[in-house]
Amino acid sequence: MVKINSSNEETLFTVTLEPNRSLDWKYSLVFISVIALTCLSVGFAFYFVGATLILPFAGLEILLVAICVYFVMNQSYQKEVIILSPEKLRIEKGKRKAEQTWEFFRSWSQIRVERPKHPWYPAHILVASKGERIPIGSFLTQEEKNSLVEKLREIIDQLSH
Repeated sequence: MVKINSSNEETLFTVTLEPNRSLDWKYSLVFISVIALTCLSVGFAFYFVGATLILPFAGLEILLVAICVYFVMNQSYQKEVIILSPEKLRIEKGKRKAEQTWEFFRSWSQIRVERPKHPWYPAHILVASKGERIPIGSFLTQEEKNSLVEKLREIIDQLSH
């Protein structure tokens, strides 16, 4: 998801990039609860019939599903913020707060798109300045990447004039 905000004077632009989230934490807990209820009910049914080893494996299955959902949900909270002003370009990356920050002179920075050698692979968007290359929007869909590049170029053109 690409969000663009500008200041009143339109000399400061903030581009926020986030992956698409199909679930939030609340509904992922509901999903885990439904899986747990199903596994435990089947496990207890087998336990009362005499198959006692089913119950520990049902618990391990619930634990494995919960761990996988946690990792997927944690990755879906990535965030990248690109702040463009007439002089500076700032990139912040992190999950809930800025964990990495880069700052460049905007006039020396370039937005590059590296096309893949094979059409199955996604294109990569890079901000390059002074020999440093920072990938942005790796979690975006191809349509969102194309839109992002177009919007960034429009913003840079607007700030250059």
